[in-house]
Amino acid sequence: MRIPRLAALMFFLLSFSSVASALELSGQSNTYLQSRETTDQTKLLPLYEYLNFKAENLGSQNISFHFGGWYRYDLKNESFGTKSTGDLQYAYLSYKPEKGNAVLNLGRLFVNEGVASEQVDGAFGRTDLLGGITVAAFGGSPVETDFDSRTGDSAYGGRISQGITEWYRIGFSYLLEKNGSDDFRKEEGLDLWFRPVNKVELLGSSFYNALTSDWMKHTYFLTLGPFSILSFRTEFTEISYKDYFTSATTTAFKFDPTIIDPNEKLSSIGEEVSFNLGKTTLSADYKKYSYDIAGDANYYGGKLAFAGAQNIGAGLSVHRMDGQTNQLKYYEYRLYGYKKFAKTDITVDLFTVSYDEEINGIKNAYSASLAGGYALSPRARLAADVEYAKDPFFDKDVRGLVKFVYNFEIEPGAKGRK
Repeated sequence: MRIPRLAALMFFLLSFSSVASALELSGQSNTYLQSRETTDQTKLLPLYEYLNFKAENLGSQNISFHFGGWYRYDLKNESFGTKSTGDLQYAYLSYKPEKGNAVLNLGRLFVNEGVASEQVDGAFGRTDLLGGITVAAFGGSPVETDFDSRTGDSAYGGRISQGITEWYRIGFSYLLEKNGSDDFRKEEGLDLWFRPVNKVELLGSSFYNALTSDWMKHTYFLTLGPFSILSFRTEFTEISYKDYFTSATTTAFKFDPTIIDPNEKLSSIGEEVSFNLGKTTLSADYKKYSYDIAGDANYYGGKLAFAGAQNIGAGLSVHRMDGQTNQLKYYEYRLYGYKKFAKTDITVDLFTVSYDEEINGIKNAYSASLAGGYALSPRARLAADVEYAKDPFFDKDVRGLVKFVYNFEIEPGAKGRK
């Protein structure tokens, strides 16, 4: 759906709100003006508008409409090969009955049910059954395969789970996506949440790629505590890059062999111990990375964070990455602070990496950012930030951003309220 059709849709809803006395409209507008430079020193000045809103009580308290989309216009030069572009992220009607925990959505929507994570033009439904069982299903045309044509494209799947509130929940999910009638993604998943006793929680998921007949990813977290001032967090992750990124639709998910081998596999296990000392938190962490190709690496260090009652805070972290390649041998430092003065807030963030050996002639990489914001009203905020960065892959990267955020709300009987 292109921008003129989005504008027509908004006009229809706003016109409808003038005659439907019960309709409630609320949402947010985010306007960004960004200044940046490409690797060939081309200066860009793109203007972005992100709009999302929700219209409720569309003839019934059970029906609502949800919308989210964005538009970009380049004020200087062209980025991504076009002067302007936009996209409809979601636009769907939602029906929720007064009783029960059920929902039915129709339109362009995001689905996130275990491994069934998809953006589709279609339908989604979820409901609770007896015995702690929840069933969710969706079907439609996948938006991500719009890079060629949508002929023969389809996606469907869902998730079934069972659990007892405050104790556990385990779910099984499935996704089948076709592009031009050919299998594009075929994935299966297991997810669980387990809390057998107070202060013990296990959360995780395992995803399987049925097209390559191998596991894509395992991710699990175990949290213990807090015990007085002490808490523990254990993390385990295993990823097969080739299986995880089988169906890449953009260059963002295509591998540069000079940076990472697509046949790489990674497993990591780590532990973080935190001490909560009131306004101050002190933590130490260690993570073991095991790469099939790049070799092993150890990442360890500590963090100190302070959060005051008067909207003030600061933090410091120091870490060491000790691996078998030059790119995995470095010290990492971060220092940040923030403060809010009435309607104004300021944040400073400094980050640096010191490599043991030079990479592309660079031994020290760093970035520095300064951000500030001002609340024009309870509903409007103006903010800006500037960032300077240098690393082995970019000689210099200077970026600036100005942002205006406006929250709006129109209710029946609230004349002129915005």
